[in-house]
Amino acid sequence: MELRVLKGTLIKNLLIQYRAYPMSFLVGNLLTGIYTSVGAWFLYHLMFGGKLSADFVEVTGTADYMSYVIVGCLVYLFVTRTCLNVSRSLITELREGTYESLMIAPFRRAEYFLGNMLVQTVTTSLEVLVSVAAALPFGLKFTGMNAVGFLGSMLLSLYAFFAVSMVLGCIMLYTRDTYISQNTLFLFLFLVCGITFPAEYLPVWLQRITDWIPVKGAVSLIRGSTLLGKDLMDMAGTAAWVFGISTVTLAAGFLMMRKTEKHALEKMEG
Repeated sequence: MELRVLKGTLIKNLLIQYRAYPMSFLVGNLLTGIYTSVGAWFLYHLMFGGKLSADFVEVTGTADYMSYVIVGCLVYLFVTRTCLNVSRSLITELREGTYESLMIAPFRRAEYFLGNMLVQTVTTSLEVLVSVAAALPFGLKFTGMNAVGFLGSMLLSLYAFFAVSMVLGCIMLYTRDTYISQNTLFLFLFLVCGITFPAEYLPVWLQRITDWIPVKGAVSLIRGSTLLGKDLMDMAGTAAWVFGISTVTLAAGFLMMRKTEKHALEKMEG
């Protein structure tokens, strides 16, 4: 398999990132990670007095609040950067006037979107590495990290983020809106997927809803491997659930995408 579409998309987006990537956006993403670390440090030491409730330790399995919050926010950075830029790929083509050309070209959707995903994974990984270095003085620790478990959790998490991005991309293309849809979704994910506090603190009915969002399980997997030293076998139930939900979400996204593409073309013709 030659994967021409994937290679072409990958090269094109890497060139765009290299030649036209706004430095202010890069700095903004890095500052977000730093602000999160600083905010969590002040919250923990000044408001909580450096103390945690017993139920927090029981639910999360760790008493390291700073690492818990920072790891969650770093995962959230991956969620927003990958989901946002992959989901916006087609509507960007529409705005730049290349959408019709793309539709009549030998367009393999899986390769096209995977090419976008690979570019975002590379660029976001670099941003996260810098954010990790900036967060270390504020108490971020990986003393119990399971490297093999982290690698497996990260790959599964990227699969989950890719699935979510496909559904979000359909919404963006159908509504021709990126601002309201993306910010509404990301704010919802930030509040309910256990980014800065355990999802178990939410009402039970809301927990049952968030169980069907693969991002929640992905955050749990990465925390388990980085903070608790678990491998995928120790988290087999969560890993299987994330894979299953992500597969269903991805299939739904690809099915909706074809209808959404047709709708977008019809709206272009008036």
